[in-house]
Amino acid sequence: MGPLLAYLRATGLDPTPLVERFGLPLDAGTLPEVSLPLPTLHAFLDAAEALSQDAFLGLHVAQRVPRGNYGLVEYIARASPTVRDTFRSLARYMALLEPAWLASFTDDADGGGTFAYGIAGAPLAYGRHASEYGLALFTHVGRQLTERPWKPRAVAFAHPAPPDIAPLVEHFGVTPTFGGGRNALSLDATALDLRVVGADPALLSVLERAASGVSAPTPPAPPDAPGFVQAVRDVIRASLRDGAPQVSDVAKGLHVSPRTFQRRLTELGTSFQDEVDAVRRELAFQYLRDANLGVSQVAFLLGYSELSTFDRAFKRWTGMTPRVWRESAERP
Repeated sequence: MGPLLAYLRATGLDPTPLVERFGLPLDAGTLPEVSLPLPTLHAFLDAAEALSQDAFLGLHVAQRVPRGNYGLVEYIARASPTVRDTFRSLARYMALLEPAWLASFTDDADGGGTFAYGIAGAPLAYGRHASEYGLALFTHVGRQLTERPWKPRAVAFAHPAPPDIAPLVEHFGVTPTFGGGRNALSLDATALDLRVVGADPALLSVLERAASGVSAPTPPAPPDAPGFVQAVRDVIRASLRDGAPQVSDVAKGLHVSPRTFQRRLTELGTSFQDEVDAVRRELAFQYLRDANLGVSQVAFLLGYSELSTFDRAFKRWTGMTPRVWRESAERP
């Protein structure tokens, strides 16, 4: 949202009426993320195209995004040794930017590979302009990282082809395909093995630990809690990076059957969901105090698939949204 609003202002347009029309925060351009339902986002981007009279709004915004706009995920990409490693990192950590994203990187038999992403149950994902923005951004930044004018082997967009595709062909260097229900970049081995200028393996290790939540301490159980409850919390915390914890997985991690696991918790006056909430709540406060993590990133680290679910849980715990709590915590 921020790069789009900044682009409109840079081209001499005032996006304020657009922001007000769609009920966005007036400071939406400065927020790490602004969450909109998919239909609303599609309508917003269409309205932004109409305001700008730019049929390739997503493409042009991607070519002007400033360094550092995507925080931890971007810096992981910039610290990776090769283009291949960069796309593998994006596939692993892209959900930090938006928990709904499903991303993958697949190696081909000839040494090439394909990076693809989308949203489950939403073939058009965030819509035409957002999809063109995403693939154009990955290519644009990838060329900056390598200081080489490489081009993908193939480009595929989820949305139908626009009437004019010449600007896209010019940017990517190949003719994209359209209407396949997914967004994907395929690169040959030569492009994937290009070295990233300024790659930093030591920094990458630190950033990946931060992204995986490895360095965060385990939230302590109350002093009088039995060791079993503490062990449960340890396993829950370790499993959060893979999504919402499941009873069967946590029980397996403790080497007990799910039935025995649930019975033990009941005997101790607690439940599986109570313990999941306890771990998530403690970690939520810790992560939200880290200014380098956006709220969507915090939601991902806590195992939530959607930001709205985290918002509801946090409001149940504290009576306020994560963003409001963070702002209050930052005030002296």
